[in-house]
Amino acid sequence: MTHTRNAATSVGSMIFSAAIFGFFGFMLAWPERSMATNELIPLVLTLKWTVRLTAAAFLLSALVAMAQPYAGNLLYGVFGLASAAMLAVVVVWDFNSPYSPGIHWFLLLVFAVWNGHSSWAGLRESGALGGPRHV
Repeated sequence: MTHTRNAATSVGSMIFSAAIFGFFGFMLAWPERSMATNELIPLVLTLKWTVRLTAAAFLLSALVAMAQPYAGNLLYGVFGLASAAMLAVVVVWDFNSPYSPGIHWFLLLVFAVWNGHSSWAGLRESGALGGPRHV
């Protein structure tokens, strides 16, 4: 049985996504503590670890997809939806917080929409959401 993979769910796209999230997660200086009170900022910590865990999850998905394309695509879709949901939470939280999360809300919204759309489409294509499975 062969599995058709489009550009949104290819191993290369997974690695590219892992690289983007890895860059933001591991290369940015995160303002984790308030300069005024030296307290941890939960908004920033949530975003930081969401982005880092998403990078690791996308890389894991790519590794799994190399051996089992269907399983890797399924993982990528699930991780992408979880990431999109968390990024959307951070965007809403950003509007109600006196602190900046370190990444502009518009870029976070773009990431959330992109991940959500791509993941949903990938899961529908795979048949994981009850639609016809393309094999």
